[in-house]
Amino acid sequence: MAPGDINLPAYQGHCVKVSAINGARSHMLARMLVHPPPPDNKYLDLAGYSFLIESSHRDQKVLFDLAFMKDLSARMPPTLKAMLRAGDDEVMRIDELHDIPTTVQQHGLDLAAINAVIWSHAHIDHVGDPAVFPPSTELVVGPGLKARCMPGYPTDPDGFVLDSAFQGRCVREVDFSTSSSATIGGFAAVDFFADGSFWLLHAPGHTEDHIGALCRTTVDSWILCAGDACHSVAQLRPNHWRPLPDSVLPANMLGGRISTSPPPPPPPPPPPERRGCAHVSSLVPHTDGSAFYGLAPGMAEDLQKAEETVEKLKALDGRDDVMIIAAHDASLLDVLEFFPQDINDWKARGWADQGRWLFLKTLAPAPL
Repeated sequence: MAPGDINLPAYQGHCVKVSAINGARSHMLARMLVHPPPPDNKYLDLAGYSFLIESSHRDQKVLFDLAFMKDLSARMPPTLKAMLRAGDDEVMRIDELHDIPTTVQQHGLDLAAINAVIWSHAHIDHVGDPAVFPPSTELVVGPGLKARCMPGYPTDPDGFVLDSAFQGRCVREVDFSTSSSATIGGFAAVDFFADGSFWLLHAPGHTEDHIGALCRTTVDSWILCAGDACHSVAQLRPNHWRPLPDSVLPANMLGGRISTSPPPPPPPPPPPERRGCAHVSSLVPHTDGSAFYGLAPGMAEDLQKAEETVEKLKALDGRDDVMIIAAHDASLLDVLEFFPQDINDWKARGWADQGRWLFLKTLAPAPL
């Protein structure tokens, strides 16, 4: 499916307000996340995004993912602790942890105002701690998750989600098979607020129950919260619709927040070897025109479905009215503004263009 063949939902007069919250900075073994593993980067730098999504039309607020829970090392199920080492290697290291419920409370938002927590899937870096929310907060999960995760630990000694996440609240699975469901870009979709502003997408592969969220931010723009459909945008780009450019503006490769003010007069061009993208392409083996990395087989419950999901994302990524934000895309930390600010004006502010190739600086040993 080509980007122009995707029929996005018609505007029904409503948008949602989307705010990004970064819950963590962490590092994880690259070989666990991408294939083939990069020879010069043992670990990948990861963000941990949660999204506050507000519907003024429905007077509802939901959180899509919660990143890590507070006091993680002391509280995580034993099954997960055993998975955090691979031989002599530390699989994951958390450098910063910002508890999502605490963050929203610090900005004056009562947890009782959150109508639902939506999990993209039930991995420890996404589920957070729903138990801190009042019973009125619904937990919304993908299809089949209840059967595979409930009961949790300690009722199930091998459980990888805590029992407390489910206790005393409504746990609702999204049903993508109903007559009211739709298809968006090849993804089965459900209109969460029933007003065309916020759609949950079934994006299986990483886990069978994995879901994404498509948020209408203006009349003609969308944000797609992609969860763990990919762990690096180098698994999405370059592609047929987003080919590797001949060069990238050096300002986009230097790190630090990118100014949205009018740019000053351009300086003299740097030497070609400092701005040409062919240099990066030569460092990372890949087929011309294809993404730098594939999916790591061990990180997908169903590799074929996961690859199909990524192919669908590539087509959406080829649209100028859709900005894809993967849950761990640390390159966008220097682009986005974070809660309590919203990111609805991403298109007008050029954030997708500014951030699209920032990941290249993680592939090259020196600035382009």
